[in-house]
Amino acid sequence: MKPHNINLQAWRILAALRHEDHQRLSDLASHTGAELSYLSRAVVALEERGFLRRDASAEDKRNIHMSLTPAGRAIVAELAPRAWDIERASVSGVSPEELAATLKTLRAIFSNLVDGCQGATGVNRKLTVARRVRSKEIQDETEA
Repeated sequence: MKPHNINLQAWRILAALRHEDHQRLSDLASHTGAELSYLSRAVVALEERGFLRRDASAEDKRNIHMSLTPAGRAIVAELAPRAWDIERASVSGVSPEELAATLKTLRAIFSNLVDGCQGATGVNRKLTVARRVRSKEIQDETEA
């Protein structure tokens, strides 16, 4: 991803749009775990690079939907095999049962953290926790 200057968060945005096009910013926030303020800037940067476009909803012009451009689809198609290699390597030697148990445990921990956050509400609370979890994941990845 480095040769294309695509960081992890940009990749998550592009991959989320590949999975489901025409997403609102709040949808992307849910899928990527990014805060809306960061996501807004990242979307503008990806749009400036020609990887995505923003269109007003036909039903409600206040709703803006993001979609991949042909250039965005091409970069995702080019980078996806490498991302899958990294994902496969990260779980190498872990049985499907162990992986399922680990993911179940992590989801329970995440749910406990979300439920236990005081002073934050709704999506912001979930995004705050998701950001902390993802920051720890990134830190762990760089230390490995």
